Amino acid sequence: MLRRMAAKKKRRIRSPHPGVVLIPPKGEHATWRARCDDPDTGGMEWVRLDPVDLPSPETRRDWAITKAESIARRRMELASGAPRATGTSIEGVVKRYYDDHPRLGERTCKTYRLATDKLEQWCKATKLHSADDLTIERLSTFAASLAKETRRVPARGKGNRGKRKPSGVLRSVNTVNRELRSLRTVLGYVRSRKLLPRLPSDDLKDALKKHQPPRKRIVFLKPADCQRLMEAALAHDEAVFAATRKEHAGLAEKGTTARYAPIAVFVAFVLLTGMRVGEALSLEWKEVDLDATDLQGRPVGEIYLDPNKVKTKHERTVTLEVSPFLRRLLVELRKRRSKGKPVYSEWTQPVFDLSYDVVDTEQRRLRDDYGAPKHFSYKVLRSTCSSFLTNAPGIFGAASAYRSAKQLGHSITVAEKHYLGLMPGIPLDAKTLESAMGIEALVETVMERLLGGGKSDGDRALQQPVDRGSLN
Repeated sequence: MLRRMAAKKKRRIRSPHPGVVLIPPKGEHATWRARCDDPDTGGMEWVRLDPVDLPSPETRRDWAITKAESIARRRMELASGAPRATGTSIEGVVKRYYDDHPRLGERTCKTYRLATDKLEQWCKATKLHSADDLTIERLSTFAASLAKETRRVPARGKGNRGKRKPSGVLRSVNTVNRELRSLRTVLGYVRSRKLLPRLPSDDLKDALKKHQPPRKRIVFLKPADCQRLMEAALAHDEAVFAATRKEHAGLAEKGTTARYAPIAVFVAFVLLTGMRVGEALSLEWKEVDLDATDLQGRPVGEIYLDPNKVKTKHERTVTLEVSPFLRRLLVELRKRRSKGKPVYSEWTQPVFDLSYDVVDTEQRRLRDDYGAPKHFSYKVLRSTCSSFLTNAPGIFGAASAYRSAKQLGHSITVAEKHYLGLMPGIPLDAKTLESAMGIEALVETVMERLLGGGKSDGDRALQQPVDRGSLN
């Protein structure tokens, strides 16, 4: 009888915190630790217990019970279809978006980077390392910090060249909305890849909800403003250095080296086509058909925009019949760029050898130093073109809203709602854009300089960069 009792196994006592094992200090580990089941990965997770917060066996036992309950709840969530946590860092999910979208435009990528870089910096500052911990509360806090940012202005004084400082003035609503929109795009994609398990789509939209900007009238240039702009661009291109090293050495005539990258041709092109600045800079000669005809069979030319280069991803054809100057301009530019060689339909050379940095710099210089309208920007040139096309009775007639929307690449509703009636009083006999804008004589001056007249060398209009190494 006693022998049978001794052989009986000891009864196993069930742990009050299943899945969590408390391990006492041993060896190099001077504190208590816990080994836990990880329901997301199926592996083990090691946790160091803070000796200050959990000094006694009772507190450690209570912590282990709470941890076991949270593990059980997480298992139930996963069984109900919740996405598994991946342990991916914030930097990792952002990198995943850019790796999966190699066809992003240069300008678009730069805009998105401004917003995602701020998100990464904020997460580091708040010690939010894993994308699994990104919730609506934390994302809302970050969105509020974007809305509180102030504008940064150049720092004045010695030793501050190139530096910027906060101005104390809040940024515009449109600037904040651009960053929120960029984050919605990036985080919306990685959420669809199951990399944000605690951020459902509704929470993402609520946290990054855009601010309502004040309803303002469309900004555009009136005929007098268009004239001031073209005069400023022509004066800008006339600026030359007094003398350079090459000129002192007798290798060139004094007073012929351009001071800045010529911009008049590009400004006139954007103003009369209404193309976005990115579309104009990425335009290649294979997309320009100078032999396209109008309904009467006359060669007027047209530009075909590939959908991969358009913001809306919809192809568009920009007809040049609204401005005879444009076809003459492109004919001369192509002649100079080809240098007498045969031109094929697959010619992939860019029409303008310019970069975003150059056109942005010259845009500011035109406003600050040469008297261009203060509200001038390349976006304003696009709205100006649309305003004239929609309201000029002599260009598209009764079909102005439809034809201008087709030319600019937006809907008829946008043309009728925002542009129709915006600019009354355009003469009936104005059959072209340059005549409606009152800049016929100025664009002819641009053409003359392109052909080699005046002080400017015609080849400078091909946007060749200034050789800074040859300057005094």
